[in-house]
Amino acid sequence: MDQSRKSTDLIHGGIAKSIFWFSIPLLIGNLFQQLYNTVDAYVVGNYVSKQALAAVGASSPITNMLIGFFMGLATGAGVVIAQYYGANDEKRLKQSVHSSAALTIVMAIILTIAGVILTNPLLHIIGIPADVFPESSTYLTIYFGGITFALIYNMGAGVLRAVGDSKRPLYFLVVACLTNIVLDLLLVKVFHMGVAGAAIATDISQALSAFLVCVVLMRSHEVYALKVKKFVFIYRY
Repeated sequence: MDQSRKSTDLIHGGIAKSIFWFSIPLLIGNLFQQLYNTVDAYVVGNYVSKQALAAVGASSPITNMLIGFFMGLATGAGVVIAQYYGANDEKRLKQSVHSSAALTIVMAIILTIAGVILTNPLLHIIGIPADVFPESSTYLTIYFGGITFALIYNMGAGVLRAVGDSKRPLYFLVVACLTNIVLDLLLVKVFHMGVAGAAIATDISQALSAFLVCVVLMRSHEVYALKVKKFVFIYRY
């Protein structure tokens, strides 16, 4: 099995150097994943109101928890994919990649519906003040509406990382974060859409990163390429 030119070889040669260069994009990517909410809070805080800043900031525990969950889910899937990739087991590698894609679709549907329904109860549980509750609810509801994109990106990035490519997921994330900054300023400062504009900007930016990672996986000529017709589940005993 030929490795992609963009992948880090973690199978042959010195392992310490390979792990170091492989992990740097991961660390930077983790920071960029947190930037969505931070940028949203900064923009609404400067161009809307203190209440809007508090509303977006109050949502950060929930959004950060979701990001952590998505990254953990992608890492778990990546462990299985990496095992088959390293063992040159092409059949099971294909099955694991497409099972991860199928799981992503199922989880996206469940989390979107549950998130939209449970937004207000969640905000009540974490004790959001009444004066910022409406804007927090607006922001988080729209965020949950686009949560599918965050899940797709993280799972796709997990597949690429599992085969030694930690750079391209970072590049896609940087592009998405820069897009988020531009859209935040456009929707909040220019079109005066408040916290709704900030949430929409985040959804669009995450959709961009999801699109980019899917394009790479679907157009790849490697054995781990994603084929739409092969969304099958595998069960390991």
